[in-house]
Amino acid sequence: MYHSFTLFTNVNIFIHMEDFVYKMDVIEEGRIRFIISLNEVEMGSLYFEKAKKTFHRKPVSMNSWACIDAKVEGLFSHGHDITPKQIVERCQSLIGEYMKG
Repeated sequence: MYHSFTLFTNVNIFIHMEDFVYKMDVIEEGRIRFIISLNEVEMGSLYFEKAKKTFHRKPVSMNSWACIDAKVEGLFSHGHDITPKQIVERCQSLIGEYMKG
């Protein structure tokens, strides 16, 4: 018996932020690294530092963590439906949860 399958072409597979695994490492006082992976394949890494508490010339986000470096080519080279802003916000949210508890 033969099975009939429908062939789909030009179908985009959307991967949501919840599908990624975010591994957080405190690498030194005031610095945090995230390694983002999907199916055990590293897609990118982001580095965060505690933002300055005061400023003289430029305003900064008070009492928050700033992304100081990122290597996220893997997230965008495979056509994932995710923006850099979403990645940073998710990491900042995870840092906030970690700091609370």
